[in-house]
Amino acid sequence: MGKTTGRREWLSMVARGAAAATVGVGRRPRAVRADDAGRHPGIKHIVVLMMENRSFDHLFGLLMDEIPDLRGVHPGEWSNVDDQGTVHALTADAAYQGQLKVDPPHDFWSVHQQIYTYPGRPERRPAQPDMQGFAANYARAGGRPANVMKCFSPERLPTLRALAKSYLVCDNWFSAVPGPTNPNRAFAHFGTSFGRVDNGPVWFVLVKRRLEHGIYGRLRERGRKAKIYYYNLQSGTIGMTFLPSSYFGLYRDFVRDCKNNTLPDYSFIEPPYVDQDDGTLAADQHPDNFVLAGDEYIRNIYEAIRSSDEVWRSTLLLIVWDEHGGIFDHVPPPTLPWGDSFPSPVPGFSFDRLGVRVGAIVVSPYVTPGVSHTLFEHASIPASATQQFIGPPGEHAPYQREQRAPTLQQLLIDMEPRMERPDLGRRPLRSELADDRVIPVSLSPAPSRLLFGPTRPPSSLQIEHVRDVHQLLAFRKPKLARALDPSGITTQREVAQFMRAALATLHSGLEDS
Repeated sequence: MGKTTGRREWLSMVARGAAAATVGVGRRPRAVRADDAGRHPGIKHIVVLMMENRSFDHLFGLLMDEIPDLRGVHPGEWSNVDDQGTVHALTADAAYQGQLKVDPPHDFWSVHQQIYTYPGRPERRPAQPDMQGFAANYARAGGRPANVMKCFSPERLPTLRALAKSYLVCDNWFSAVPGPTNPNRAFAHFGTSFGRVDNGPVWFVLVKRRLEHGIYGRLRERGRKAKIYYYNLQSGTIGMTFLPSSYFGLYRDFVRDCKNNTLPDYSFIEPPYVDQDDGTLAADQHPDNFVLAGDEYIRNIYEAIRSSDEVWRSTLLLIVWDEHGGIFDHVPPPTLPWGDSFPSPVPGFSFDRLGVRVGAIVVSPYVTPGVSHTLFEHASIPASATQQFIGPPGEHAPYQREQRAPTLQQLLIDMEPRMERPDLGRRPLRSELADDRVIPVSLSPAPSRLLFGPTRPPSSLQIEHVRDVHQLLAFRKPKLARALDPSGITTQREVAQFMRAALATLHSGLEDS
């Protein structure tokens, strides 16, 4: 797509969002009482929970009948055709686990095939993505193509359903890069991927010298507090392990900080990425982890924030997914009228094409139930923190995408904080696991037929995670790195054991529970 067309497309999307930032509310939001820097006066804490590898349609699309104006889907409304000519229609029968045992490809080139149908080159792309290549791409990877066309019926994800209906869904939020985890998470942490579109080894270690340009270093330079909370040492933090221990806390620390009203200004939360020996299930929702474990984890984060009325009254919680994970979404990613501050190594790609649409919910006492059509992408995350705690991103963000990214403050309404709670339903019982409909609050061990447990093979994300941490060990602790050679890891238990040994050294200031 040429720059002129891209600019028209982007301006049209922004205009629609500005005209109806919360369309489902039924009225225009009142202007927020903000200071000259655009800060919302009621917000003292921004909390970001980033999950893994699920598209908007897959998790949220079928809420269209329950949330007015949501840009979602109906079963049978969309389809893809595989290389054999078989039509695979969108269906409402996504399972919590077992359908995506072959991890859907989501590297840069695979995403290009998914959104443009064919394996062409970026410089020869058609004017618009047609979103017709998901099924064929998954079949080429060895998966059952119908499975990437499956969506969750709303009752299967009770926490997401309740929060989406009670707060503000962003149905125009796109991953920052049409590619995998690390470049997308980089945009969330740094406002750029430093020219990278791949995962690769020791990814974030290469940008350590630019630490001060990340949102965490910039906030600390201004006397603000910022922290990354990850579940425990056995699970670890993706990509950001190279930061000093003072930037981190564990899940139990987050719960305590909420209860005691000691949250930092900015928090980034990571879910458990691996099944563990104590029965804790991986809750990141990365295929093929048990999706309802992630739904329960989201509930736990929300309940932690609600444990203190003072914290709730002063917090904006963003729940978002890093990228679509190769799963179908029907909305073509837009082109921005600008690229990034760093060039791309891929001919014809200039960081002006966003990735596939992902789910995003803004949970705050200053939003009312509805939908925002405003165009957001992951650079909006550090831009919003910059806006709230430093100043306008156009003046204080170091890189172009963050400087121009829309911020979440525009979604907040000038009103008294809402203190009512949505009905999240009862917490499910362990005895109800047998029919694959629910999961116990403790996320405790489940019947072996449901593919749970630390003896499961590791996912591609978990293997990449181990490799990244091992490379960092090789830089910092070469003797330990030699003793912890990860080449023989074949189970999630071994992943957990490796991560605990490595993180106990790299983040010696944290003590695992």
